[in-house]
Amino acid sequence: MRIIPFLEEAALLEDALASCYGALAKAAAGEALILKFQQLEREESNHARIIRAGKNYELKAPDVFEKTNVDVTEIKSGSSSARSILEDVGSGRIVFREGVVRLRDLEIRFEKVHLDTLVSFNDEMLRELFRSMARDDRRHVDVLEEILSDLK
Repeated sequence: MRIIPFLEEAALLEDALASCYGALAKAAAGEALILKFQQLEREESNHARIIRAGKNYELKAPDVFEKTNVDVTEIKSGSSSARSILEDVGSGRIVFREGVVRLRDLEIRFEKVHLDTLVSFNDEMLRELFRSMARDDRRHVDVLEEILSDLK
């Protein structure tokens, strides 16, 4: 897949992750936990904005991206997983802890995807943006691990 459709799918994934964090914030007990999920929601929304900015950058400066195809399969799979988590948390089909575990596992997957995507960029600024998102994903995993240990 060309880079523009890939970035569009990636932004949709980040939107879905943000929605998952928003749903967990609504289901959370305790102000501190709610605030943690709201922060994660904001950061995922920011990731979507960053990716959309990259898409706009490609439209204005197409030589910034290498002319290679990228596999969108993992992104679509992640979006499907995020929508499933959102539906399950929202409907109460799963317990709160299971939603956190599933979201943590998804964050682990996409830390790697962000790093793998770097190879598609010639521009160091865009490469750093995706490195930053990968670092955020790692931090999100750490926060979710902390939450899980507190839920025991």
